[in-house]
Amino acid sequence: MITLEATLLHWIKDDGKDDPSDLCAHSPVAFAIDGQTIVNPDDGDWTVSASAIFLLRALARDHTKDNPVGDQLFPCCGHGIYAVSESEVVICGCPNGINPEIRKNAGTYEVVTESGEKYVVADRKLRSAVLQYSEQVQKFYEESAPKEPKDDEDRKGFKSMMSEWKRNHAEQPLSTSVGKRKTSL
Repeated sequence: MITLEATLLHWIKDDGKDDPSDLCAHSPVAFAIDGQTIVNPDDGDWTVSASAIFLLRALARDHTKDNPVGDQLFPCCGHGIYAVSESEVVICGCPNGINPEIRKNAGTYEVVTESGEKYVVADRKLRSAVLQYSEQVQKFYEESAPKEPKDDEDRKGFKSMMSEWKRNHAEQPLSTSVGKRKTSL
């Protein structure tokens, strides 16, 4: 069994108010495989909008220290969002975060923690967990006021981030919803 969820979604100020100027969603995260904790909500707040994108990327290609899909899978911050290519956005933050590796094998994924513990999970189970997590964070955006980037560079970066998120989510072969999966990022 895999648990992967944002446990207390909020904007950076964490004052219970919506913040149209904050482009990144934050939350503590619970991530466990067969009861073994990978990320604990007590570990802190993470930029879950970035982690949703990075986890979706990791479903398509390995995330390792030598070939990362982002700075960390669960980054502390993501204050810089840059549209640098048509296919991927660069999300930069500080060097803090939690960074397990994910490697795809035939029909499975191997998740390796920073301390070296290895967990092998079925492809379908990890895909399902990542898609549900992505949808959870997406819903937070949908229920919030429209985002208001401060300048043209931020607008371009945010638009690129949301476009990649929607595309990567829609390209996954497993649907977690009944009927069509909602992808209106």
